[in-house]
Amino acid sequence: MKKFLMLVACATLLSSCTTKEECTIEGRWVLEGFDNTLYEFTDSLRYTIYSTTGTFGTIADAIPNPNEWVMDGDTIDIDLNFGNHLRAYPVFDCDCNVLEFVTPTGTIAHREEGTTAADCQ
Repeated sequence: MKKFLMLVACATLLSSCTTKEECTIEGRWVLEGFDNTLYEFTDSLRYTIYSTTGTFGTIADAIPNPNEWVMDGDTIDIDLNFGNHLRAYPVFDCDCNVLEFVTPTGTIAHREEGTTAADCQ
């Protein structure tokens, strides 16, 4: 039932709800609305890198203690530590340049590093 509700929310809230097989979460994603925050996803870890200049460093510049993440079926589960988890349905758009995490409480949008909202128009 929970997955069904997530799919209904996805279809209702998003104009283009796509989970293209060629798209991948692994990579560098800038958090929409917080242009000073970048998440770099490796095969099992999410690193947080901050910037005051708009240019992001490497994993070596990330804050300590990255978050572990796994795919559980069609849902991503990010361990935020201390018993907290972000569980969301990942949705790709704009030729894999936009990644949205759809949750029961809302959508968290990311764009691939080096792209802008204008690239999707």
